[in-house]
Amino acid sequence: MADEHISTVLEQLRRIMADERFRNSEFQIDLLVCRLEAFQSMILYHGDGLFSVRLLERGITVHSLDQVLYNIEDVISDDLHLGVSTELAAAGLEKFASTQSKAASAETATLYILRKRLEELEEVLIGHPHESHPLHSKRSFFVKLSKLYGLDVVKKDIINVILGESFRDSSDSIKTIIIVGMEGTGKTYLARCICTDCQVLEIFDNIIWVNVSDDFDLGKIARKIILSLEGLEDDSLRLLTLVPLQSLLDRIQRKIVNKKSLLVLDGVGRYDCDDWEALRAVFQHGMSGSGILVTTHEHSVAGAMESSYIFCLGKLSDELCWMILCEVGLNDDTLEYAVEDIGRELARRCEGLPFAAKVLGDAIRHYDFGIRGWDVFLRNCIWKSPRIPKYMSKILSLSYCNLPLSVRRCLSYWAIFPKNFEISKTLLVQHWMAQGYLYSSDNLEMELKGEEYFKCLEAHSCFQYCTRDRGMLTCKMHSLVHDCVQSLSPYDLMMRFESVKQLTLNLSSWTEEVKVVGTHHLVMMIAQGAGFPMDISGAEKLRTLVAVTQGCLITSQALSNLFKQSKHLRLLDLSLTSGWHNCFGPSGQGNILDEIPVEICGLINLRYLSLAGSKVLKILPETLCDLHNLQSLDLTGCSSLRKLPDGMGKLMNLRYFYTWCCSSITSYPKGIGCLTSLRELTNVIARADHNDAKEFTLGDFEKLNNLCGHVRVKLVGNAIDADEAIRANLWNKKDLDRIRINLDGDIGKESQDVIKKALNPPSDLNIEFVGWWF
Repeated sequence: MADEHISTVLEQLRRIMADERFRNSEFQIDLLVCRLEAFQSMILYHGDGLFSVRLLERGITVHSLDQVLYNIEDVISDDLHLGVSTELAAAGLEKFASTQSKAASAETATLYILRKRLEELEEVLIGHPHESHPLHSKRSFFVKLSKLYGLDVVKKDIINVILGESFRDSSDSIKTIIIVGMEGTGKTYLARCICTDCQVLEIFDNIIWVNVSDDFDLGKIARKIILSLEGLEDDSLRLLTLVPLQSLLDRIQRKIVNKKSLLVLDGVGRYDCDDWEALRAVFQHGMSGSGILVTTHEHSVAGAMESSYIFCLGKLSDELCWMILCEVGLNDDTLEYAVEDIGRELARRCEGLPFAAKVLGDAIRHYDFGIRGWDVFLRNCIWKSPRIPKYMSKILSLSYCNLPLSVRRCLSYWAIFPKNFEISKTLLVQHWMAQGYLYSSDNLEMELKGEEYFKCLEAHSCFQYCTRDRGMLTCKMHSLVHDCVQSLSPYDLMMRFESVKQLTLNLSSWTEEVKVVGTHHLVMMIAQGAGFPMDISGAEKLRTLVAVTQGCLITSQALSNLFKQSKHLRLLDLSLTSGWHNCFGPSGQGNILDEIPVEICGLINLRYLSLAGSKVLKILPETLCDLHNLQSLDLTGCSSLRKLPDGMGKLMNLRYFYTWCCSSITSYPKGIGCLTSLRELTNVIARADHNDAKEFTLGDFEKLNNLCGHVRVKLVGNAIDADEAIRANLWNKKDLDRIRINLDGDIGKESQDVIKKALNPPSDLNIEFVGWWF
């Protein structure tokens, strides 16, 4: 149970207290608030780490407590938006409801159900010990290692190979260096140290880093290489999916001719001989001395690539693990001697993995508990727990338990992503926002809260790496951390299906546990050629639904059934794409979705909606504008979409609106100018010659003062109206960096200088005129 989650529920209860319908029950609601605050105080009293460790000892996960809070939230949202929950019948209140006024029945029923839910919470927590414990202390951020323990010799040997004469021998094929070792041995860290070495930086014109993961997809690899070589923005990745593979390879070849390049393929899992040879053939056209550096945990991959330079990373000695623990976990040199025996035993349990020693050292770094506390730490029951069977999971679980509770929920959410999944920070924060994880009592912006949590996870070594390229931050979770998160996030919360071949899906039939608790986050891996399920039994509790495929028929009736049933959905991703974040898949095919039913208005809790890649979708229903809680709407690649709903102005909480490649839209509705919460707006068509009553015009930028980054604007009309340009009020767009303008129609005859002068942008706002439009 997260303190953050309770805070969210408390805030919702206070909203009910402010509702006139519950004015007569203010005292009872206040009692409910007090009981929840008592639970919250219990967590704070015991401390984040100890509370979770003790729960794990008793076989209780943080998520089982979250389940009860989910139920409480559902009751509250039902009341705030739809009236009394259907649980009235189960609660046996039909007779009472029939004898009272409708308002009184709703009020009493909701309070009754809330009390029942709090009783469930007490049952889960019953018997929890209340003694204090020396393990509790404030956490601080992880400190990076000062040197390569046990890897410095390997680094030197690899750099010597790169600098050597044989590596520059043009008579042979392009040279490949392979680093192979089990997970956690430091392959990625070593490769990054090599790439940032001054000797290596000096001799290469290009150093290109590509995360490959288990799926050796040449198309994806080629697109990432081009993104790096050409300095393109992240948005361009989606456009590159439309380019044929051979054209991509030719484009790479032209870029590396007469240049010395080092291509780094990190985390290669599965091996495809044809793709590998095609990639090697392209880089053969680079200057002599170009090379490829590969990291993999598969010895079979290293052997199949037939490299002359293979470096195997083994486990570290217990002595080196102890040295890492000392650097990371000890602040006091005198304490090092006092706890050496216990510390060396902890180092032995790291099983020679530097990553394990680093994480464990981080978990104990700022504890002020002396020798006795170290002994308690060593003998903690979590080491023996059958629920955490592997030693790495035990070590990582200790680190997990000592994350702040609010951040822990964000980390646990990662269990729904596939292993080796890369995601941009912006999209990850949008997911957290949709789930309500970024609640802030001090009115801190959700994005700033998300930034804070992201930095915390990064500092605690949860990510294998984070890369910043042209302003976009992309991260990948370490596979060992991912395994640990999934072990702590059981299937009763996260369920993934490798294929969906049947027309119905019963979430309640998998185990007795799931029947009781219900599934909240569902990722469906739909087999190619299979249809979207017509019915998902047990979907009432769903908060997340993501469908992943390379092309899927999804009918209006299937969606209608889903919308009627899943009113608690916070995040719905129907982009149905291979790789999830690539909206066209490796073959460039999107989903087959031609209609969104009007019943979508029933998803009153929806915060995130992606229909990206729906190439045949032509219209959106007006009822979509009744989703007043919607924060993110992604229509990228909906190339047949002709029109946006007229009522867009009702989406007052919308913060992210993506319409990349919606080439059939000829105008944007006037209401977009009312979306004052908008932070990202990728594209918009604005009439510039007058203030139109129905269409979005240049002056409608007036109130969009929270826009960030850059926006693409197509100006249409006969000329630019000076009053409209002034009304656009570009001076108040403090966080907007760039506007790319495409001129369409007669306005294209205007001088760019005339248009720029009329807009009168501040000096730090870059105005760029482009001849293309997406």
